[in-house]
Amino acid sequence: MIYFITGGERSGKSRYAQQLALELTDKPIYIATSRIWDKDFENRVNRHKNERDSRWTNVEEEKQLSKVAITGRVAVIDCVTLWLTNFLCRYKEQCGRIIKAGKRRI
Repeated sequence: MIYFITGGERSGKSRYAQQLALELTDKPIYIATSRIWDKDFENRVNRHKNERDSRWTNVEEEKQLSKVAITGRVAVIDCVTLWLTNFLCRYKEQCGRIIKAGKRRI
């Protein structure tokens, strides 16, 4: 089953997804897709990390989500928008290449 949680920036999506994951399992996986862009964002990432306790397996993977073994596990992928941004930054405005790369990485 896949739950897709969407909402505005800083609307509580991550917190809600984490709560849901912990309702579904005692050992969820958290897949972080973001890069650290600046000090402000680094503080935000660290806050997110500190919200998760030892029940979580934390994985940082900017692009190749298929490399993370999640079969039969509950995983939170945070966040799809930042994941896509990683491709945009790599390929600039080459939309065809971005879409092709994204399809290969899922």
